[in-house]
Amino acid sequence: MQLEMILLEPKAARPSRAYNESAGYDLSAFLLNDAGRPMTVTIAPHTTKVIRTGLALRPPRGNLILICSRSGYASRGVFVANAPGVVDPDYTGEIKVALFNGSLEPFYVQHLDRIAQALVMPFIVPSLCEVTVFPRTPRGAHGFGSSDTSEYPQAVRS
Repeated sequence: MQLEMILLEPKAARPSRAYNESAGYDLSAFLLNDAGRPMTVTIAPHTTKVIRTGLALRPPRGNLILICSRSGYASRGVFVANAPGVVDPDYTGEIKVALFNGSLEPFYVQHLDRIAQALVMPFIVPSLCEVTVFPRTPRGAHGFGSSDTSEYPQAVRS
């Protein structure tokens, strides 16, 4: 099984695993200006910036890629905005990472900083079958907080 990779930018970092047992490949920021000099991107508090990686990835057949936060960043309030991001097997473009800074301080990303991790996961696509009712279950349609002792307001319907 192979994870195919194209370096779209010669100075982009190849995905790497920190340890033999690491599940994900670390993805690094590609932040060079037009003159080829490293840049720093500032992510202001409570904002999102899309960071380039300079590479494209294609998972093995029957798999997809999940773009997940790095625990070190997440512990400081910076995480993948749409975590996990899904890279479908038919996507052939550059991997970009939307980072959200949920902290109260600016966050700085530099060229080649490890910004996220890519996990290869199998998936199945079941056929869609329309029914008129689901079988009864103890939980039923109780959603948010249904196993908690507190009550949550009903969802707003538009």
